[in-house]
Amino acid sequence: MKKLNWQREHLWGGCILASMAHAIMVAHYPELSNEHSWDDINYNVQDSSGARGTITFNPNYVVGAFRNEFSEREYIDALDYFNGAPKEVNQLAVNETLQYLLDEIDGDTVPVITTAFWEGDVGTYSNDSFEDFIENGGFLIESQTKDIETAINEWKEYYDMSDSQINLLYSIFERKISNPSGEIILMDSEIKMIQSDDEEGLNESRISFAELGIKWEM
Repeated sequence: MKKLNWQREHLWGGCILASMAHAIMVAHYPELSNEHSWDDINYNVQDSSGARGTITFNPNYVVGAFRNEFSEREYIDALDYFNGAPKEVNQLAVNETLQYLLDEIDGDTVPVITTAFWEGDVGTYSNDSFEDFIENGGFLIESQTKDIETAINEWKEYYDMSDSQINLLYSIFERKISNPSGEIILMDSEIKMIQSDDEEGLNESRISFAELGIKWEM
């Protein structure tokens, strides 16, 4: 096993930040609506080019699994990527994480992944080296694992975000981090900071914000 230098709180924050940038900018690019989403404790990410992954944030463990369609790895049982992990990690992977990575192999629907990691009391681990982890799907969360300022700059460049959109991102991110379970409502003035009048895009934006527990002022 290889230890990854990640901490749960930072990774969660990075995934929240990525999802918020997405929620703002999907109003302009509704065709990217599939790239970031949340389903309760599960963060789903994909690049629309053959790579996808899910990270499950359980109160006791974090489990992440990824599939890169262009990986040269042959199919193996998904749980083989969790060799050495606590049994609770395996159970969480089966019940949550891997349910988002199902595919058909020889007529059977099974989870298909090409790399994975897990985090518990003693740190974050993968059975891959960091380089192999990144190559086989982990590249999907490179920005999510960086410091917040660097990540914001990367999302700004990726989406070509305006100063107004970045200011909105800072504001809602700080509110969410300071009170993760608290209610957040975007006022009309904040919705205008999204700077979009595209009906389809704004609907996707509202959906993405709702997945983060952020409502729009009616």
